[in-house]
Amino acid sequence: MGFGLAALVVAAPFVALFGFGLLWLHQQGWLLIWAGAAAFATGLVWSALLWLRRRWQVELRDRAEQPVRPADPDWAPLEQAAWAEVARLSEAVEPTLVTDRDRLLQTAEQTLRAVAGHYHPEHDDPVWAFTLPEALLLSERISARLRRLLLDEVPFSHRIRVGQVLRLWGYKPAVTAGLSYGQRAWRAYRLARLANPLHALAAELRGLFMQELSTTARDYLLRRLGRIWVEEVGRAAIELYSGRLQRDAEALAALAEAEGAEREAALPGRPRVLVVGQPQAGKSALINVLLGEQQAGSDALPLTGDRVGYICGLPGGDEVLLIDTPGLGRKWDVDQLIQTADGVDMVLWVSPAHRADRGPDRAALQALRDHFQAHPERRSPPIRLIASHIDRLSPKREWAPPYRWDPPEERPKAQNIAAAREAMARELELAPGQIIPARLDAVAPYNREQVLAELEALLPVMAQGRRVRLERQPASGRVAEVVRQAARGGRRLLSGALWR
Repeated sequence: MGFGLAALVVAAPFVALFGFGLLWLHQQGWLLIWAGAAAFATGLVWSALLWLRRRWQVELRDRAEQPVRPADPDWAPLEQAAWAEVARLSEAVEPTLVTDRDRLLQTAEQTLRAVAGHYHPEHDDPVWAFTLPEALLLSERISARLRRLLLDEVPFSHRIRVGQVLRLWGYKPAVTAGLSYGQRAWRAYRLARLANPLHALAAELRGLFMQELSTTARDYLLRRLGRIWVEEVGRAAIELYSGRLQRDAEALAALAEAEGAEREAALPGRPRVLVVGQPQAGKSALINVLLGEQQAGSDALPLTGDRVGYICGLPGGDEVLLIDTPGLGRKWDVDQLIQTADGVDMVLWVSPAHRADRGPDRAALQALRDHFQAHPERRSPPIRLIASHIDRLSPKREWAPPYRWDPPEERPKAQNIAAAREAMARELELAPGQIIPARLDAVAPYNREQVLAELEALLPVMAQGRRVRLERQPASGRVAEVVRQAARGGRRLLSGALWR
Protein backbone atom coordinates (compact mmCIF):
# COMPACT_ATOMS: atom_id res chain seq x y z
CA MET A 1 0.00 0.00 0.00
CA GLY A 2 2.75 2.42 0.94
CA PHE A 3 4.79 1.61 -2.17
CA GLY A 4 1.80 2.14 -4.50
CA LEU A 5 0.95 5.48 -2.88
CA ALA A 6 4.55 6.64 -3.23
CA ALA A 7 4.58 5.62 -6.90
CA LEU A 8 1.32 7.53 -7.46
CA VAL A 9 2.73 10.67 -5.85
CA VAL A 10 5.86 10.46 -8.00
CA ALA A 11 3.93 9.85 -11.22
CA ALA A 12 1.21 12.46 -10.65
CA PRO A 13 3.17 15.53 -11.92
CA PHE A 14 4.29 13.70 -15.06
CA VAL A 15 0.77 12.43 -15.79
CA ALA A 16 -0.67 15.91 -15.34
CA LEU A 17 2.01 17.44 -17.56
CA PHE A 18 1.37 14.83 -20.26
CA GLY A 19 -2.37 15.42 -20.07
CA PHE A 20 -2.00 19.17 -20.49
CA GLY A 21 0.41 18.57 -23.36
CA LEU A 22 -2.09 16.36 -25.16
CA LEU A 23 -4.79 18.96 -24.61
CA TRP A 24 -2.57 21.66 -26.12
CA LEU A 25 -1.76 19.47 -29.15
CA HIS A 26 -5.49 18.82 -29.64
CA GLN A 27 -6.26 22.53 -29.50
CA GLN A 28 -3.60 23.23 -32.12
CA GLY A 29 -4.75 20.35 -34.34
CA TRP A 30 -1.38 18.57 -34.10
CA LEU A 31 -2.39 15.56 -32.01
CA LEU A 32 -2.70 13.07 -34.88
CA ILE A 33 0.51 14.34 -36.49
CA TRP A 34 2.41 13.92 -33.21
CA ALA A 35 0.96 10.44 -32.62
CA GLY A 36 1.85 9.31 -36.15
CA ALA A 37 5.39 10.68 -35.94
CA ALA A 38 5.96 9.04 -32.55
CA ALA A 39 4.58 5.72 -33.79
CA PHE A 40 6.76 5.89 -36.93
CA ALA A 41 9.89 6.66 -34.91
CA THR A 42 9.13 3.85 -32.48
CA GLY A 43 8.57 1.38 -35.30
CA LEU A 44 11.76 2.46 -37.05
CA VAL A 45 13.86 2.00 -33.92
CA TRP A 46 12.23 -1.33 -33.15
CA SER A 47 12.81 -2.59 -36.68
CA ALA A 48 16.49 -1.65 -36.49
CA LEU A 49 16.86 -3.36 -33.13
CA LEU A 50 15.06 -6.45 -34.40
CA TRP A 51 17.40 -6.64 -37.40
CA LEU A 52 20.45 -6.32 -35.17
CA ARG A 53 19.07 -8.97 -32.83
CA ARG A 54 18.54 -11.49 -35.61
CA ARG A 55 21.99 -10.79 -37.07
CA TRP A 56 23.65 -11.23 -33.70
CA GLN A 57 21.71 -14.41 -32.99
CA VAL A 58 22.87 -15.90 -36.29
CA GLU A 59 26.48 -14.94 -35.53
CA LEU A 60 26.32 -16.37 -32.03
CA ARG A 61 24.71 -19.56 -33.31
CA ASP A 62 27.46 -19.97 -35.90
CA ARG A 63 30.11 -19.44 -33.26
CA ALA A 64 28.41 -21.82 -30.86
CA GLU A 65 28.54 -24.60 -33.46
CA GLN A 66 32.27 -24.15 -34.03
CA PRO A 67 34.62 -26.35 -31.98
CA VAL A 68 36.17 -24.61 -29.02
CA ARG A 69 39.55 -26.04 -29.88
CA PRO A 70 40.56 -28.23 -32.82
CA ALA A 71 42.10 -31.65 -32.48
CA ASP A 72 45.84 -31.89 -32.08
CA PRO A 73 47.36 -32.30 -35.57
CA ASP A 74 49.97 -34.68 -34.14
CA TRP A 75 47.37 -37.16 -32.96
CA ALA A 76 47.13 -40.59 -34.56
CA PRO A 77 43.86 -41.79 -36.13
CA LEU A 78 42.93 -43.51 -32.85
CA GLU A 79 43.22 -40.20 -30.98
CA GLN A 80 41.31 -38.41 -33.74
CA ALA A 81 38.46 -40.92 -33.39
CA ALA A 82 38.40 -40.42 -29.62
CA TRP A 83 38.28 -36.66 -30.15
CA ALA A 84 35.32 -37.07 -32.50
CA GLU A 85 33.45 -38.76 -29.63
CA VAL A 86 34.38 -35.90 -27.30
CA ALA A 87 33.21 -33.36 -29.89
CA ARG A 88 29.86 -35.17 -30.11
CA LEU A 89 29.40 -34.87 -26.35
CA SER A 90 30.47 -31.23 -26.50
CA GLU A 91 27.85 -30.36 -29.12
CA ALA A 92 25.10 -31.71 -26.84
CA VAL A 93 25.99 -29.36 -23.99
CA GLU A 94 23.25 -27.05 -22.70
CA PRO A 95 23.79 -23.57 -21.20
CA THR A 96 22.50 -24.71 -17.80
CA LEU A 97 25.38 -27.18 -17.40
CA VAL A 98 27.83 -24.59 -16.02
CA THR A 99 25.47 -23.50 -13.25
CA ASP A 100 24.95 -27.02 -11.88
CA ARG A 101 27.91 -28.54 -10.05
CA ASP A 102 26.44 -32.04 -9.99
CA ARG A 103 25.80 -32.00 -13.73
CA LEU A 104 29.34 -30.77 -14.33
CA LEU A 105 30.73 -33.76 -12.46
CA GLN A 106 28.34 -36.16 -14.20
CA THR A 107 29.29 -34.78 -17.62
CA ALA A 108 32.99 -35.06 -16.80
CA GLU A 109 32.50 -38.68 -15.72
CA GLN A 110 30.54 -39.40 -18.90
CA THR A 111 33.34 -37.94 -21.01
CA LEU A 112 36.00 -39.90 -19.14
CA ARG A 113 34.08 -43.15 -19.57
CA ALA A 114 33.56 -42.52 -23.28
CA VAL A 115 37.27 -41.95 -23.90
CA ALA A 116 38.37 -44.77 -21.60
CA GLY A 117 35.98 -47.18 -23.33
CA HIS A 118 37.35 -46.07 -26.70
CA TYR A 119 40.90 -47.05 -25.70
CA HIS A 120 40.17 -50.03 -23.47
CA PRO A 121 36.98 -51.72 -24.68
CA GLU A 122 38.15 -55.03 -23.23
CA HIS A 123 38.03 -53.72 -19.62
CA ASP A 124 34.90 -53.98 -17.49
CA ASP A 125 35.71 -50.63 -15.85
CA PRO A 126 38.16 -48.84 -18.18
CA VAL A 127 38.11 -45.58 -16.21
CA TRP A 128 40.89 -46.88 -13.94
CA ALA A 129 43.18 -48.06 -16.74
CA PHE A 130 46.06 -45.71 -15.90
CA THR A 131 49.04 -45.59 -13.55
CA LEU A 132 49.54 -43.22 -10.64
CA PRO A 133 52.59 -41.49 -12.22
CA GLU A 134 50.50 -40.82 -15.33
CA ALA A 135 47.75 -39.22 -13.23
CA LEU A 136 50.26 -37.07 -11.35
CA LEU A 137 51.90 -35.89 -14.56
CA LEU A 138 48.50 -35.08 -16.07
CA SER A 139 47.48 -33.02 -13.02
CA GLU A 140 50.78 -31.16 -13.26
CA ARG A 141 50.17 -30.26 -16.90
CA ILE A 142 46.59 -29.15 -16.29
CA SER A 143 47.65 -27.04 -13.29
CA ALA A 144 50.36 -25.35 -15.37
CA ARG A 145 47.87 -24.54 -18.14
CA LEU A 146 45.33 -23.19 -15.66
CA ARG A 147 47.96 -21.04 -13.93
CA ARG A 148 49.08 -19.60 -17.28
CA LEU A 149 45.48 -18.88 -18.22
CA LEU A 150 44.77 -17.05 -14.96
CA LEU A 151 47.92 -14.95 -15.20
CA ASP A 152 47.38 -14.05 -18.86
CA GLU A 153 43.65 -13.50 -19.14
CA VAL A 154 41.91 -13.07 -15.76
CA PRO A 155 42.19 -9.48 -14.48
CA PHE A 156 43.62 -9.09 -10.95
CA SER A 157 44.22 -12.86 -10.62
CA HIS A 158 47.80 -12.09 -9.58
CA ARG A 159 46.68 -9.63 -6.88
CA ILE A 160 43.41 -10.92 -5.39
CA ARG A 161 43.78 -13.43 -2.57
CA VAL A 162 41.37 -16.27 -1.90
CA GLY A 163 40.58 -14.82 1.53
CA GLN A 164 39.41 -11.58 -0.07
CA VAL A 165 37.06 -13.52 -2.36
CA LEU A 166 35.64 -15.42 0.60
CA ARG A 167 35.05 -12.18 2.50
CA LEU A 168 33.25 -10.69 -0.50
CA TRP A 169 31.12 -13.81 -0.71
CA GLY A 170 30.10 -13.16 2.89
CA TYR A 171 28.47 -9.91 1.75
CA LYS A 172 26.08 -11.83 -0.54
CA PRO A 173 22.99 -11.27 1.70
CA ALA A 174 23.60 -7.52 1.76
CA VAL A 175 24.05 -7.41 -2.02
CA THR A 176 20.85 -9.43 -2.49
CA ALA A 177 18.93 -7.01 -0.28
CA GLY A 178 20.35 -4.06 -2.23
CA LEU A 179 19.28 -5.60 -5.52
CA SER A 180 15.77 -6.08 -4.12
CA TYR A 181 15.51 -2.38 -3.29
CA GLY A 182 16.92 -1.55 -6.71
CA GLN A 183 14.22 -3.60 -8.41
CA ARG A 184 11.55 -1.74 -6.47
CA ALA A 185 13.02 1.60 -7.52
CA TRP A 186 13.13 0.43 -11.13
CA ARG A 187 9.44 -0.52 -11.01
CA ALA A 188 8.62 2.94 -9.67
CA TYR A 189 10.55 4.53 -12.52
CA ARG A 190 8.69 2.40 -15.06
CA LEU A 191 5.38 3.55 -13.60
CA ALA A 192 6.50 7.17 -13.79
CA ARG A 193 7.25 6.73 -17.49
CA LEU A 194 3.53 6.16 -18.11
CA ALA A 195 3.19 9.93 -18.06
CA ASN A 196 4.26 9.65 -21.72
CA PRO A 197 2.63 6.44 -23.00
CA LEU A 198 4.39 6.40 -26.37
CA HIS A 199 7.75 6.98 -24.76
CA ALA A 200 6.97 4.31 -22.17
CA LEU A 201 5.99 1.86 -24.92
CA ALA A 202 9.22 2.48 -26.81
CA ALA A 203 11.24 2.10 -23.61
CA GLU A 204 9.50 -1.16 -22.73
CA LEU A 205 10.09 -2.54 -26.20
CA ARG A 206 13.73 -1.54 -26.02
CA GLY A 207 14.02 -3.15 -22.58
CA LEU A 208 12.47 -6.39 -23.79
CA PHE A 209 14.84 -6.44 -26.75
CA MET A 210 17.93 -5.83 -24.62
CA GLN A 211 16.79 -8.43 -22.09
CA GLU A 212 16.33 -11.04 -24.79
CA LEU A 213 19.62 -10.08 -26.39
CA SER A 214 21.49 -10.32 -23.09
CA THR A 215 19.83 -13.68 -22.45
CA THR A 216 20.99 -14.89 -25.86
CA ALA A 217 24.54 -13.71 -25.20
CA ARG A 218 24.47 -15.23 -21.72
CA ASP A 219 23.29 -18.58 -23.08
CA TYR A 220 26.00 -18.45 -25.73
CA LEU A 221 28.75 -17.77 -23.20
CA LEU A 222 27.46 -20.41 -20.78
CA ARG A 223 27.25 -22.97 -23.56
CA ARG A 224 30.77 -22.14 -24.70
CA LEU A 225 32.03 -22.55 -21.15
CA GLY A 226 30.24 -25.88 -20.93
CA ARG A 227 31.82 -27.03 -24.19
CA ILE A 228 35.23 -25.91 -22.94
CA TRP A 229 34.67 -28.05 -19.84
CA VAL A 230 33.76 -31.15 -21.84
CA GLU A 231 36.52 -30.73 -24.42
CA GLU A 232 39.25 -30.06 -21.87
CA VAL A 233 38.18 -33.08 -19.83
CA GLY A 234 38.17 -35.10 -23.06
CA ARG A 235 41.59 -33.83 -24.09
CA ALA A 236 43.01 -34.72 -20.69
CA ALA A 237 41.38 -38.15 -20.91
CA ILE A 238 42.95 -38.76 -24.33
CA GLU A 239 46.37 -37.91 -22.92
CA LEU A 240 45.74 -40.19 -19.96
CA TYR A 241 44.29 -43.29 -21.63
CA SER A 242 46.24 -43.21 -24.90
CA GLY A 243 49.50 -44.12 -23.16
CA ARG A 244 51.17 -40.88 -24.25
CA LEU A 245 51.87 -40.03 -20.62
CA GLN A 246 53.34 -43.45 -19.88
CA ARG A 247 56.49 -42.62 -21.82
CA ASP A 248 56.77 -39.32 -19.97
CA ALA A 249 56.04 -40.95 -16.61
CA GLU A 250 59.12 -43.14 -16.99
CA ALA A 251 61.25 -39.98 -16.98
CA LEU A 252 59.58 -38.34 -13.96
CA ALA A 253 62.45 -39.04 -11.57
CA ALA A 254 65.06 -37.59 -13.94
CA LEU A 255 62.75 -34.66 -14.61
CA ALA A 256 62.41 -33.92 -10.90
CA GLU A 257 66.19 -33.98 -10.48
CA ALA A 258 66.62 -31.71 -13.50
CA GLU A 259 64.04 -29.28 -12.14
CA GLY A 260 65.86 -29.22 -8.82
CA ALA A 261 69.14 -28.43 -10.58
CA GLU A 262 67.46 -25.73 -12.66
CA ARG A 263 66.00 -24.22 -9.50
CA GLU A 264 69.46 -23.92 -8.03
CA ALA A 265 70.85 -22.38 -11.22
CA ALA A 266 67.90 -20.13 -11.94
CA LEU A 267 68.87 -17.38 -9.53
CA PRO A 268 69.91 -14.34 -11.58
CA GLY A 269 72.98 -12.25 -10.84
CA ARG A 270 75.61 -12.66 -8.13
CA PRO A 271 75.12 -12.86 -4.36
CA ARG A 272 75.10 -9.34 -2.92
CA VAL A 273 77.30 -8.64 0.10
CA LEU A 274 76.74 -5.34 1.90
CA VAL A 275 79.80 -3.76 3.55
CA VAL A 276 78.71 -1.55 6.47
CA GLY A 277 80.47 0.37 9.22
CA GLN A 278 81.18 3.73 10.80
CA PRO A 279 83.37 6.28 9.01
CA GLN A 280 87.07 5.31 8.98
CA ALA A 281 86.22 1.77 10.11
CA GLY A 282 87.97 0.25 7.09
CA LYS A 283 85.12 -0.60 4.69
CA SER A 284 86.94 0.45 1.51
CA ALA A 285 90.15 -1.07 2.83
CA LEU A 286 88.36 -4.40 3.36
CA ILE A 287 87.07 -4.33 -0.21
CA ASN A 288 90.55 -3.59 -1.57
CA VAL A 289 92.03 -6.45 0.47
CA LEU A 290 89.39 -8.91 -0.74
CA LEU A 291 89.85 -7.80 -4.35
CA GLY A 292 93.61 -8.11 -4.06
CA GLU A 293 94.16 -4.67 -5.56
CA GLN A 294 93.36 -1.02 -4.98
CA GLN A 295 89.92 -0.53 -6.54
CA ALA A 296 87.59 0.96 -3.95
CA GLY A 297 86.92 4.55 -4.87
CA SER A 298 87.93 4.09 -8.53
CA ASP A 299 86.80 1.04 -10.58
CA ALA A 300 83.33 0.86 -9.08
CA LEU A 301 80.02 -0.30 -10.54
CA PRO A 302 77.42 2.42 -9.90
CA LEU A 303 74.43 1.25 -7.86
CA THR A 304 71.35 2.99 -6.48
CA GLY A 305 71.97 6.04 -4.31
CA ASP A 306 75.39 6.46 -2.73
CA ARG A 307 76.35 2.78 -3.05
CA VAL A 308 78.90 1.27 -5.41
CA GLY A 309 79.65 -2.36 -6.19
CA TYR A 310 82.73 -4.45 -6.91
CA ILE A 311 82.86 -8.01 -8.29
CA CYS A 312 84.94 -10.22 -6.02
CA GLY A 313 86.14 -13.69 -7.01
CA LEU A 314 86.21 -16.49 -4.44
CA PRO A 315 88.75 -19.33 -4.25
CA GLY A 316 86.25 -21.86 -5.61
CA GLY A 317 85.52 -19.84 -8.75
CA ASP A 318 82.25 -18.22 -7.63
CA GLU A 319 81.77 -14.47 -7.51
CA VAL A 320 79.99 -12.09 -5.16
CA LEU A 321 79.11 -8.42 -5.50
CA LEU A 322 80.64 -6.33 -2.71
CA ILE A 323 78.53 -3.22 -2.06
CA ASP A 324 80.42 -0.32 -0.49
CA THR A 325 78.40 2.23 1.50
CA PRO A 326 78.97 5.62 3.12
CA GLY A 327 79.80 5.68 6.80
CA LEU A 328 76.96 5.15 9.25
CA GLY A 329 75.77 8.35 10.87
CA ARG A 330 77.32 10.73 8.36
CA LYS A 331 75.74 10.39 4.91
CA TRP A 332 73.94 7.19 5.69
CA ASP A 333 71.32 6.62 8.39
CA VAL A 334 69.76 3.51 9.85
CA ASP A 335 66.66 3.71 7.63
CA GLN A 336 68.84 3.62 4.52
CA LEU A 337 70.74 0.67 5.99
CA ILE A 338 67.51 -1.29 6.57
CA GLN A 339 66.20 -0.47 3.11
CA THR A 340 69.44 -1.66 1.52
CA ALA A 341 69.70 -4.77 3.71
CA ASP A 342 66.32 -5.91 2.36
CA GLY A 343 67.99 -6.39 -1.03
CA VAL A 344 71.24 -8.14 -0.08
CA ASP A 345 72.25 -11.69 0.79
CA MET A 346 74.94 -11.07 3.42
CA VAL A 347 76.33 -8.24 5.57
CA LEU A 348 80.01 -7.67 6.32
CA TRP A 349 80.09 -5.29 9.28
CA VAL A 350 83.43 -3.54 9.79
CA SER A 351 84.26 -2.26 13.28
CA PRO A 352 87.71 -1.26 14.58
CA ALA A 353 88.95 -3.58 17.30
CA HIS A 354 90.96 -0.85 19.05
CA ARG A 355 88.07 1.64 19.44
CA ALA A 356 85.46 1.53 22.17
CA ASP A 357 82.82 3.77 20.53
CA ARG A 358 80.59 0.96 19.30
CA GLY A 359 77.30 2.63 20.24
CA PRO A 360 76.30 3.47 16.64
CA ASP A 361 77.15 -0.08 15.55
CA ARG A 362 75.10 -1.56 18.39
CA ALA A 363 72.08 0.67 17.63
CA ALA A 364 72.18 -0.02 13.90
CA LEU A 365 72.55 -3.78 14.40
CA GLN A 366 69.62 -3.82 16.82
CA ALA A 367 67.48 -1.83 14.37
CA LEU A 368 68.35 -4.35 11.67
CA ARG A 369 67.38 -7.27 13.93
CA ASP A 370 64.11 -5.57 14.90
CA HIS A 371 63.27 -4.98 11.25
CA PHE A 372 63.63 -8.61 10.23
CA GLN A 373 61.88 -9.79 13.39
CA ALA A 374 58.93 -7.57 12.45
CA HIS A 375 58.93 -8.99 8.90
CA PRO A 376 59.17 -12.77 9.28
CA GLU A 377 58.33 -13.23 5.60
CA ARG A 378 61.82 -11.92 4.84
CA ARG A 379 65.00 -13.83 5.53
CA SER A 380 67.61 -12.01 7.59
CA PRO A 381 70.99 -12.04 5.80
CA PRO A 382 73.90 -13.61 7.70
CA ILE A 383 76.16 -11.08 9.42
CA ARG A 384 79.90 -11.36 9.91
CA LEU A 385 81.79 -8.72 11.86
CA ILE A 386 85.27 -7.83 10.62
CA ALA A 387 87.29 -6.62 13.62
CA SER A 388 89.65 -4.28 11.79
CA HIS A 389 92.89 -2.59 12.90
CA ILE A 390 93.99 -5.46 15.13
CA ASP A 391 97.57 -4.31 14.50
CA ARG A 392 96.80 -1.22 16.63
CA LEU A 393 96.00 -3.26 19.71
CA SER A 394 98.55 -3.33 22.49
CA PRO A 395 101.44 -3.82 22.18
CA LYS A 396 101.26 -1.57 19.12
CA ARG A 397 104.85 -2.15 18.04
CA GLU A 398 104.42 -5.88 17.93
CA TRP A 399 103.32 -7.40 14.62
CA ALA A 400 104.49 -10.94 14.00
CA PRO A 401 101.63 -12.92 12.45
CA PRO A 402 100.18 -15.44 12.35
CA TYR A 403 98.23 -15.07 15.60
CA ARG A 404 95.97 -17.65 17.22
CA TRP A 405 93.05 -16.32 19.28
CA ASP A 406 90.73 -19.33 19.56
CA PRO A 407 92.06 -20.52 21.92
CA PRO A 408 94.45 -17.58 22.43
CA GLU A 409 98.15 -18.18 22.51
CA GLU A 410 100.43 -16.71 25.16
CA ARG A 411 101.74 -13.71 23.22
CA PRO A 412 100.25 -10.41 24.48
CA LYS A 413 99.02 -9.34 21.03
CA ALA A 414 97.08 -12.59 20.58
CA GLN A 415 95.67 -12.26 24.10
CA ASN A 416 94.44 -8.73 23.35
CA ILE A 417 92.96 -9.76 20.00
CA ALA A 418 91.01 -12.52 21.75
CA ALA A 419 89.87 -10.09 24.47
CA ALA A 420 88.75 -7.52 21.90
CA ARG A 421 86.87 -10.24 20.03
CA GLU A 422 85.06 -11.31 23.19
CA ALA A 423 84.20 -7.71 24.09
CA MET A 424 82.82 -6.98 20.63
CA ALA A 425 80.75 -10.16 20.70
CA ARG A 426 79.31 -9.20 24.08
CA GLU A 427 78.56 -5.55 23.21
CA LEU A 428 77.12 -6.22 19.75
CA GLU A 429 75.27 -9.43 20.76
CA LEU A 430 77.10 -11.63 18.29
CA ALA A 431 78.62 -15.07 18.65
CA PRO A 432 82.43 -15.07 18.76
CA GLY A 433 82.41 -17.27 15.66
CA GLN A 434 80.73 -14.42 13.75
CA ILE A 435 83.71 -12.12 14.35
CA ILE A 436 86.82 -12.30 12.15
CA PRO A 437 89.84 -10.24 13.29
CA ALA A 438 91.80 -8.75 10.40
CA ARG A 439 94.34 -6.16 9.35
CA LEU A 440 93.14 -4.26 6.29
CA ASP A 441 95.88 -1.83 5.29
CA ALA A 442 97.61 -2.20 1.93
CA VAL A 443 101.09 -2.66 3.47
CA ALA A 444 100.55 -5.89 5.41
CA PRO A 445 96.97 -7.18 5.14
CA TYR A 446 96.18 -10.12 7.37
CA ASN A 447 93.47 -12.81 7.51
CA ARG A 448 92.15 -12.18 3.99
CA GLU A 449 91.94 -15.94 3.36
CA GLN A 450 89.62 -16.51 6.33
CA VAL A 451 87.22 -13.79 5.16
CA LEU A 452 87.11 -15.24 1.64
CA ALA A 453 86.66 -18.75 3.05
CA GLU A 454 83.77 -17.53 5.18
CA LEU A 455 82.12 -15.92 2.15
CA GLU A 456 82.46 -19.16 0.22
CA ALA A 457 81.13 -21.25 3.10
CA LEU A 458 78.05 -19.04 3.33
CA LEU A 459 77.17 -19.26 -0.38
CA PRO A 460 74.42 -21.88 0.24
CA VAL A 461 72.89 -19.69 2.96
CA MET A 462 73.09 -16.67 0.67
CA ALA A 463 71.39 -18.67 -2.09
CA GLN A 464 68.50 -19.50 0.24
CA GLY A 465 68.11 -15.86 1.17
CA ARG A 466 68.28 -14.77 -2.46
CA ARG A 467 65.55 -17.21 -3.41
CA VAL A 468 63.25 -15.93 -0.66
CA ARG A 469 64.04 -12.34 -1.61
CA LEU A 470 63.40 -12.87 -5.31
CA GLU A 471 60.25 -14.93 -4.79
CA ARG A 472 58.64 -12.38 -2.47
CA GLN A 473 59.04 -9.55 -4.96
CA PRO A 474 55.46 -8.46 -5.78
CA ALA A 475 54.07 -9.16 -9.21
CA SER A 476 53.21 -6.25 -11.43
CA GLY A 477 50.06 -4.47 -10.29
CA ARG A 478 50.08 -1.77 -12.91
CA VAL A 479 46.91 -0.72 -14.65
CA ALA A 480 48.43 -1.75 -17.99
CA GLU A 481 48.82 -5.32 -16.72
CA VAL A 482 45.18 -5.49 -15.66
CA VAL A 483 44.03 -3.98 -18.97
CA ARG A 484 46.13 -6.53 -20.84
CA GLN A 485 44.58 -9.38 -18.86
CA ALA A 486 41.05 -8.09 -19.43
CA ALA A 487 41.63 -7.61 -23.17
CA ARG A 488 43.07 -11.10 -23.63
CA GLY A 489 40.36 -12.71 -21.55
CA GLY A 490 37.58 -10.88 -23.39
CA ARG A 491 38.93 -11.74 -26.83
CA ARG A 492 39.41 -15.38 -25.95
CA LEU A 493 36.00 -15.72 -24.30
CA LEU A 494 34.23 -14.24 -27.32
CA SER A 495 36.21 -16.35 -29.75
CA GLY A 496 35.46 -19.46 -27.72
CA ALA A 497 39.06 -20.51 -27.21
CA LEU A 498 39.85 -20.01 -23.59
CA TRP A 499 42.57 -22.65 -23.67
CA ARG A 500 45.64 -22.60 -25.81
